[in-house]
Amino acid sequence: MSDFVVYGSPLSPFVRKVEAVLHHAGAAYEFEAVNIFDMPDWFVEISPARRIPVLRDKTIATEGIPGTIADSSAICLFLEKRLQAGLFGSSAYEGGRAAWFEEYADTVLAQPTGMGLFRPIIFPRFSGKPSDVEAARKTWADTMPKLFDYLETALDDRPFFLGDTYSIADISVGAQMTQIDLILGLPDAGRWPALARHTEEMKTRPGFRENLATCSGLISAMLPQKVQLD
Repeated sequence: MSDFVVYGSPLSPFVRKVEAVLHHAGAAYEFEAVNIFDMPDWFVEISPARRIPVLRDKTIATEGIPGTIADSSAICLFLEKRLQAGLFGSSAYEGGRAAWFEEYADTVLAQPTGMGLFRPIIFPRFSGKPSDVEAARKTWADTMPKLFDYLETALDDRPFFLGDTYSIADISVGAQMTQIDLILGLPDAGRWPALARHTEEMKTRPGFRENLATCSGLISAMLPQKVQLD
């Protein structure tokens, strides 16, 4: 019997992020899919920003607003406290740095990943139309390189963003980078070797592995092979 329910879609990198934290902490959970294009009223009530995921702690309440937390960062902070997940480092500075990379991933990296790459490639496929490859190619060429440059420098050839310590920073960046990998593949390992290695490592981690297997099955029906933008 699990204490938690995750509401959302497995294709969301923010859902992937929360699932990775739950798996890291060894916490069982239930998953309830939500139609993001036609959100039911009960979901809007617990997610007033109309975003996924939302987490429910059933030990608090099993229905309605009580026991629910919206927004992946708020959920991950809750799980850090609730489950002592150990994903914010061992010092105040490490905690701050981990939170910074989480914010960077959720905003600066997520916006072009979602709106500039994933949406133009995948969303037209829902209605049987071809991907807008040119829009994605422009984002890939004009926006993504400087973001990859920053992450490559931040890793500094170390395994994780906090050095040898796996943290919410790795999960958050990995959630976005694996979203890119699902449809386009990894960034050029010759130019961004540490970032490519990091993404490959995240793909093997509990939570990532299970989520990405589900996503690959969903995407392959619409996108039989990854798009080449270079």
